Amino acid sequence: MSRSNTPNNSSSSRVLLGIVLVLLSAVFLALQNVISRLFFVPSDLFGHIRMGGWLTSQFSNIIMLLSARMALMAVMLASVAPQMHANTFSDIRQLTKNLRLLYYVVGSGACLFVGLTALYFSLSQVVAGVAIATFFIYPAITLFLAWHYLQQRPRAYQLWLTLVIFFGVALTTQGTAAETTILTNPTLGILSGLIAGLSFGIYGIFAELVLQPAKTNSNRRQTHRQPLHPVSFSLITFIVVSTLGGVSLLFMPATEVAAIAWLPVLLVTLLSALITVIAYVLNNSGIRLIGASLTALISASAPALTALFAWFALKESLQPQQMLGIAFVTAGVATLSIKTKQQR
Repeated sequence: MSRSNTPNNSSSSRVLLGIVLVLLSAVFLALQNVISRLFFVPSDLFGHIRMGGWLTSQFSNIIMLLSARMALMAVMLASVAPQMHANTFSDIRQLTKNLRLLYYVVGSGACLFVGLTALYFSLSQVVAGVAIATFFIYPAITLFLAWHYLQQRPRAYQLWLTLVIFFGVALTTQGTAAETTILTNPTLGILSGLIAGLSFGIYGIFAELVLQPAKTNSNRRQTHRQPLHPVSFSLITFIVVSTLGGVSLLFMPATEVAAIAWLPVLLVTLLSALITVIAYVLNNSGIRLIGASLTALISASAPALTALFAWFALKESLQPQQMLGIAFVTAGVATLSIKTKQQR
């Protein structure tokens, strides 16, 4: 009897671990979102310390920031990668022997580059709650792309809970409507958030193709491979994004950063890189355990977390509608976690 229960217990533990990893990733990314807002908008940190607003929102500044952050993240991860996964660099060398897998990895990096550029621009234009809530259309995109391309048919509870979560996101957005008079360009900010969401939805599909084993084809022997380890995958995507950013800067106007702003920009970029590299490793590990669509749905807690952190740290106002939206998102994510564990 105990033997027959062992596989089920093991599967349940994997799902629970995946959920915990993705939730932790959402916390770190929410912190990173608040830090990213500081680069472009001066704020009273915790109501007392005036800081931020070091960069204007022109694209060359945004891409410079993104390239520097990703380069630092790549260096950080490369320095500890052998301890986290001994075959990291061997995995990277083996990619040249599997062009399809290499295309998936490069595609992931390209989607991440577009998505993060659009997200940073959105954060420079609208308050953090609006930017991240708009960006989080991507779980629905991932869910339906996974259904179409990966044959992962969503269960009824996933569809219903998607509606609950997005209703909460909508309420969070409505809660900041009163602040649009002081924003730079809310229309462009929301549009950029939508573009970021679409890019991240496609990124999630590429990531699952890389991080999970290929399905065996019953009619033809599958010649495909073992999945790429999350550490190896994260390192390569960081390098791809940094490289794309560096190349893009060659064809863009010069960056504009005041001399006095360089030190805080570099220090905060270093902090942001450290937080983000932890978040991406946790997220990619979660994808490997529970799949892209469920990872995206659980990560939908990030808008609520970002709004809370922005309210606490930057004193961006939190309206009653936002509180209700946070409650809906939190309840939806918690119910999703419980239901998924029961189904598995």
